[in-house]
Amino acid sequence: MDKPSRFQKVIRYIEEHLQEEISLERAAQAGFTSLMQLYRDFYAYTGHSVKEYIRKRRLSNALALIRCSELPLAEIAYTCGYSSQQAMCKAVKSAVAMTPLEYKRSESSYYFPRYDSMADRQVTVSAETFPATVGACFYHPRLLGIEDAAIAALRAAMPDYSGRIFGRNSRQQGNRFGYEIRVEHTPQTAEGLLSAGAFREAVLYPGKTLTVARTVVLNEEPEIVAAWNYLYSDWLKSSMFTEDHEPYFEEFLCRNNRVNRLALILPVAKRRDYERISLIQSTRMLFLACTREGSDGERAAAHAVLSYLAVYRPQAARTAATFFIAKNEKAVTCGVKLEEALDLPAGSGLTLLELPAGSYAVLETGSSGEGLVLGERLKGWVRDHGLRPGGPAFAIYEYEGGYDAKQMICTCRIPLEHVKNG
Repeated sequence: MDKPSRFQKVIRYIEEHLQEEISLERAAQAGFTSLMQLYRDFYAYTGHSVKEYIRKRRLSNALALIRCSELPLAEIAYTCGYSSQQAMCKAVKSAVAMTPLEYKRSESSYYFPRYDSMADRQVTVSAETFPATVGACFYHPRLLGIEDAAIAALRAAMPDYSGRIFGRNSRQQGNRFGYEIRVEHTPQTAEGLLSAGAFREAVLYPGKTLTVARTVVLNEEPEIVAAWNYLYSDWLKSSMFTEDHEPYFEEFLCRNNRVNRLALILPVAKRRDYERISLIQSTRMLFLACTREGSDGERAAAHAVLSYLAVYRPQAARTAATFFIAKNEKAVTCGVKLEEALDLPAGSGLTLLELPAGSYAVLETGSSGEGLVLGERLKGWVRDHGLRPGGPAFAIYEYEGGYDAKQMICTCRIPLEHVKNG
């Protein structure tokens, strides 16, 4: 039995015993693993500690019963594994800042789904101490392979260096791309970097201890890109963590003076909030939309819509504040909200997309990149609450007073069939 299958046995054991005190030793035995390995596996697969996972699953189940049933609170507490009604009420208040009765009457929903997928790659979270480093920028005419070119320049400048090597993308200079190399700081390394002529703008970084998510990949460009996408788009968004203020970086793992693997390192901090899901009654919305296929589909679709408006409705282009985006396996659709319909010439490649008035399940997300990432999460909530989707998930981006991310509201939405709000 492979490791992911053993981990699913652990999940199954936990789910079957949420209503009682869970023995983590027995949970580990169910997955034929040790207790220490169980702790590591939970971070790697779910981004949560095992105790955090259990706490959130119990709370999610309890709040679903509070919202959708007429059971007494004491019975819900017992059913969901709490030691008392008071313990459950305290957990509810801590998570959603409401009493159970206030939550039942509110439009917000707390939802934490069962883990039922396999991790694409191993991710570990731990506090790590990083040494003081000196960094300098390497510039290159091509972005593809810039890391390897920077390492080659470093080896040429400092052939005897055997310490740790870090790096991250840097700003572009003219038509040349930048990559910053960092090496452990000594007077010799600082002098060696700048004496080579291939590096510019040396900066000293103090040593520090960070909580980081780390995954190790082969030193191959497609693998590196796929791993970063997984960390940001899949693992981070479903974990108990959010990005810290420190920037991401990479560590080059060398053998015989050759880089064969990279550790991708993402500083993280524990989330302080929860995902807010609500049922809303939305008015009709109309969008000028375009659908495009391919890896560049989103950019091309958005460009087509905005270019058309800039020519034929410049005022609408200047005041656009609400945007639509939906994706499937083959294509992406982008749209800009219109205040009134317009006539489209034949062959424009554009359409008028109507979102009818009605009931929608809405998940408010924390950043611009999360709108569609959490579509599966919202689908799970709709399914688990006995609702029927009336169409696929899509994202709405609304800007208030400018296009700064801090002034943006991003929501993932699913239309629902015949829902009475509240």
